Amino acid sequence: MGSIVYRATKDQAVHDELQNVGAFAAVLAHRAIGNRLWFLAQTRSGKHVGRIWIGLTLIDCRGGQAAVKSMDESCGPCYFDCPLAFLDRADPPTGPYAGPWREKVREFHANRAAKRAIVRPGLRISYGELIYVLRCSLGRRGWEVARESDGLIFRLKARQLGNATVLLSQEKHP
Repeated sequence: MGSIVYRATKDQAVHDELQNVGAFAAVLAHRAIGNRLWFLAQTRSGKHVGRIWIGLTLIDCRGGQAAVKSMDESCGPCYFDCPLAFLDRADPPTGPYAGPWREKVREFHANRAAKRAIVRPGLRISYGELIYVLRCSLGRRGWEVARESDGLIFRLKARQLGNATVLLSQEKHP
């Protein structure tokens, strides 16, 4: 199944996609994360009436146009940041891909929680051949860090921190 392209902003595309799903199912919950619109829906008619399932719509907006591609969990999407609450509320998975996909979603969230638990002020990390010490969280903007070699202060984006290597306190980088 391909993508549909039409003139819209991201907010309009999200609204339109939720209305499209609403034509055949009741949307119980939804959350937009980046360019992904996750939704939990309950089928209103047909042979699967009453079934609660997880859907995903990819939304790419550029130059006043939105490209959208919709799928459900039975396709085994390659994205794993689906809200955990959706997994708990959905009916048991169907098809060969939904079960393994749900396991990967749970693994994704467990890994993210474990990583967040160790990230704290004073943590030493290696990024780009240099060592930094985390000073304070800047929320969604990342972390304030000090370069260990000279004490200069920088901002490390969350994505950069995700690609950094955590060092043991006594470990010295070559």
